[in-house]
Amino acid sequence: MNRPAPDIAVLLVEDNPTDALLIEEALRDITEFRPQLLHVERVSDAVMTVQTSHVDVVLLDLALPDGQGLDTFRRFHSLAPGLPVVVLTGLEDTSVGVQAIHEGAQDYLLKRDIGALLLARTVRYAMERHRVAGALAASEERFQLAVSGASAGLWDWNPQTDAMYMSSQFKALVGYEEDELPNERSAHWQAIHPDDVGRVSAALEAHLARRNDFDVEYRVYRKSGELRWVHSRGQALWDDSGTPHRMVGWLIDITDRKKNEGALRASREELQRLTAYIQEVREEEKARVARELHEGFGQQLTALKLAVNRIGQDFQRPDTDGTELARSLHAVYPMIDNLIESVRQTAAHLRPAMLDDLGLVAAIDWLTSDFIARSGIHLSSHIDVEGIAFSRESRVEVFRIVQESLTNVVRHSAASEVTLEIVRDDPNCTVRIADNGRGAAPDAVQGSRSLGLAGLRERAAQFGGEIQVRTAPGAGFEVIAILPLAGLVTGK
Repeated sequence: MNRPAPDIAVLLVEDNPTDALLIEEALRDITEFRPQLLHVERVSDAVMTVQTSHVDVVLLDLALPDGQGLDTFRRFHSLAPGLPVVVLTGLEDTSVGVQAIHEGAQDYLLKRDIGALLLARTVRYAMERHRVAGALAASEERFQLAVSGASAGLWDWNPQTDAMYMSSQFKALVGYEEDELPNERSAHWQAIHPDDVGRVSAALEAHLARRNDFDVEYRVYRKSGELRWVHSRGQALWDDSGTPHRMVGWLIDITDRKKNEGALRASREELQRLTAYIQEVREEEKARVARELHEGFGQQLTALKLAVNRIGQDFQRPDTDGTELARSLHAVYPMIDNLIESVRQTAAHLRPAMLDDLGLVAAIDWLTSDFIARSGIHLSSHIDVEGIAFSRESRVEVFRIVQESLTNVVRHSAASEVTLEIVRDDPNCTVRIADNGRGAAPDAVQGSRSLGLAGLRERAAQFGGEIQVRTAPGAGFEVIAILPLAGLVTGK
């Protein structure tokens, strides 16, 4: 099925009646489209017509009552730049028509050569060329906006001649004005840091020879001598024989990114160093605890062992009565109590070295991170102790309260979540550790002599504080240490 010929609105700007008649007759003979002719005799009338009527193409004579030569085209084109124009000239010299094309016309025709076929081809060509030029201009505008927004510099290199176009943004990145840097690859190559030239050259050669990606970061010296980091990417074009004949790419400044990466790397290294130091301190602390336990409890354990052996021997004697055995057991009980008290005292006087190096908040942050990693229990914390001048002793005891409470959670609660709060609540500092574990009957913890709660109560009592416990079966376990600020500041 043949499509109907399209309508094309043609504006003829011609003051010579004979020439106008010849062009109208040629238009009537065209079969590939239906010309809708509009005819005026002046540039001013043409401008008014395109402002009030739809026009697809303009046939513009260069000799009119209100315009002569190229000035006729320039005047119309400046007032109606969005229309394709074919200039008409009666001169044999085609240079005027060529010059008009250079200044924005789509084509030119000699009046003596006008016929239906030539005129039809010229009109269609002018409209298509104008459409393509408009699309290309819009595409270039979008590209330039994108490049400008990204602060990228463009480069276009000819591998055969070594000529290299560098955009104004490119030159500005390396500190040069538009006319200061010659359009040669060597001009940019000389600005690359000597230690990076080999790497950039290798990337370029790999791209041209094996079509690897050209994507490289390197350092360049600006005109001022300042050293900057840049990131460059490019893509070559190869002919049918595989020879690269053009390569286009972009360049951006990444100095700030490199500085941030360096700062992040230094921070990670410092964190690794600090972690290793803390681990070392922990190992030293463990070794010291072992030494103190060994030295402090050795004699008591030996005495306890002798006493137990003696009781065992008494059991084997046939003449041993119950009273004598009871006296032996009563002699052992104080030794056991002394041993337990020694354990407590030794633990109470241990000083975690990292508290002196990191401070209380940082040490508890480490403790909670270690707790999460070891137990797999989710922990949320809120620590706000600004303005509390903890003494060295109170820092240690607050740390121990948190440490022992978290240890009890792992051992006894079967919890999946823990909340830790340490806040200033004048005139006290409140330490709260709550879990969502199995809980316990309230009566079971009132006056409890378990080592866990007993140790917490003793630590709080050193500063005039107290331990409150809230719990119920299946409702979790909450320990609240209420510590007077006056005691925390002055120490024990």
